[in-house]
Amino acid sequence: MQILIKFFKITTILFTAILTLLSLLFLIDATDYDRHYVNRSKFELSKINLNSRYSIRVSNYLRNNYLKLYENFFPNSFEQRWGVESADERSKLPNTKITKAITKNFSKPLYNVDAYSINNDWTRSHGNYFSTRFSNLSKINSENINQLKLAWTYEAKLDSVSKKENQANPIFYKNRIYIPDVDNKIVALEGDSGKKIWEFKVPDGIAAKRGLILWKDKIYFTDNRKFLYCIDLKGNPVNNFGDKGKIKVGLTPLPPVIFNDQIILITTDSVIKSFNLSDGKINWKYKTNKTKNSLIFSNFTKGSPWGGLSLDEKRGLLFFTTGNPEPWLVGVFRPGENLYANSLVAFDLNKKDIKWYFQEIPHDIWNYDLAAPPILTMIKKNSINVDVVVAISKLGNTIILDRETGKPLFDIIYEKAPTSNIPGERTSKYQINLKLPEKICRSTFKKNYLTEFDKEFINEFNNEKDEYNFVFPSPQLLGKRNLTIGSCVRWAGGSIDTANNILYITSDNQVYVNNIVEDKDNRLSYYHESEAFLDNNGFPGIKPPWGAITALNLNTGKIKWQIPFGKIKELEKKNIYNTGSANRAGLTATSGNIIFASGTDDNLFRAFNSETGDELWSYKMHSAGSAPPTVYEVKGKQHVLLPAYELDGYKVYSFTLE
Repeated sequence: MQILIKFFKITTILFTAILTLLSLLFLIDATDYDRHYVNRSKFELSKINLNSRYSIRVSNYLRNNYLKLYENFFPNSFEQRWGVESADERSKLPNTKITKAITKNFSKPLYNVDAYSINNDWTRSHGNYFSTRFSNLSKINSENINQLKLAWTYEAKLDSVSKKENQANPIFYKNRIYIPDVDNKIVALEGDSGKKIWEFKVPDGIAAKRGLILWKDKIYFTDNRKFLYCIDLKGNPVNNFGDKGKIKVGLTPLPPVIFNDQIILITTDSVIKSFNLSDGKINWKYKTNKTKNSLIFSNFTKGSPWGGLSLDEKRGLLFFTTGNPEPWLVGVFRPGENLYANSLVAFDLNKKDIKWYFQEIPHDIWNYDLAAPPILTMIKKNSINVDVVVAISKLGNTIILDRETGKPLFDIIYEKAPTSNIPGERTSKYQINLKLPEKICRSTFKKNYLTEFDKEFINEFNNEKDEYNFVFPSPQLLGKRNLTIGSCVRWAGGSIDTANNILYITSDNQVYVNNIVEDKDNRLSYYHESEAFLDNNGFPGIKPPWGAITALNLNTGKIKWQIPFGKIKELEKKNIYNTGSANRAGLTATSGNIIFASGTDDNLFRAFNSETGDELWSYKMHSAGSAPPTVYEVKGKQHVLLPAYELDGYKVYSFTLE
């Protein structure tokens, strides 16, 4: 008997020790320590810090059992929080809310209009800190564009089997092109001939995926994984910067900005970081998202800022756009508005704090992130020049805000939004529905948008139409096939003629069907299954245009013109024209009244008249463009340069006049 008691005691002690050890390991995994934050304690304890899959399983186990106990002991309270939200309560609210546009006390212009365009040195992807991507070079213009010819090409083949997608707008400085290729190299080329001067190989990640910056004879870029690199203009690492030319910064595809001897960047976990320009040492960090410290609920409201950065140096304001919160499409375990996700944020670099923010979509359950970089420009309001920031969204909205205050230059209209039938989901009460500026694409599927090209497909849809839910502002619903118009404006964003206040932008309208599926292993957890909404011939199930270029007057908010962008040969053989197509690469406008655009399925590089939208010139490439064009001048000749993916590599095209 004593042996059994002793065995029981030893077993109990051993079990307690193991349980204590496992609990300690779980807590360590959930803890983040960092002394460099200016707006957060040194320690953060949260589920979002968990890395081990075993810790995540433990967290899910705790959550499931918490919900069971909650339901058993407090059924009424459980139903109120975790049941289906009351549509009757929502119906009592006013149908609309309006935030009125400001009419006075505007931000005063601190820059002249010429400062916003790019003269020749294109030292940052998207052209400059304002991200206007507008060239004031005009030797190539609407009068002579038909004389544009291929000057040279540069081709890179993959050394490895894995293709590394790169979406960087190339930069140009002192007659040289600097560009990342798909084999993880930064390459320097002669601007007039395309001859390779040097290359710098990055061992891991994706070199300069969304761009790079040249500052005082040094080039900075990230590897989209964890490092920021600094190399000189001879392709050598700057050894006194960090560890032989690189510092650990965290995951971000974006190039940094330089401000007051600081390198400023923002990572995908929504942390703004400042590093010393001379040696790369960390100065400070700022945590943008509001994470709740919970070990059993994810509270993933980070809204990754992967669209881009812009900087107003004179004001010391950093502007960035943010993505949607996680998990996508269902927000049961991230209640509330999910602050700073789906937002345009102005950050004061001098005060190290958020100055203002504008959230386009609170509690996003549609994956409608702000994917393009914000653009800083100047518009006229009441005959007054106003410094503004412009963000273009996947909903087709063009959001124009006063740069210092974040107040709108056009009325922001909100309409009452429906509730969800998913238990535990709490949708935002209102969602945006702008009248001005006019939408550049359709944001909600309607029955009259259904394609007219496939009668069998139309009949199938009409027979099954009750199975569909047209989302936004309607949420994703259980038991429905949720039709979502996705994309519209992608990461490349727009180009702004700041002299005339015209925004030029590519867009596309693709439709997806999302089915919400219950996770049987985790209580109140759901995931989604998605597929493209295509007719029986493989074409989008929505009426054209499927791709477009839009010219929008930022002063009035009115569309100046809009044209289909892209052609589909199979349909043109059937005498079906002007459909447009999916496109990704973006465009660049110039003061020569030209818009250069690519990225369509037909692999054409095109030039359009920026006044009328008329197509003036095109060139057939082997593949679609993969980033916005760069415009530069070398040895008295203006060039336009375009990177494009090949099946097994990468090709750069440079064009000039005969």
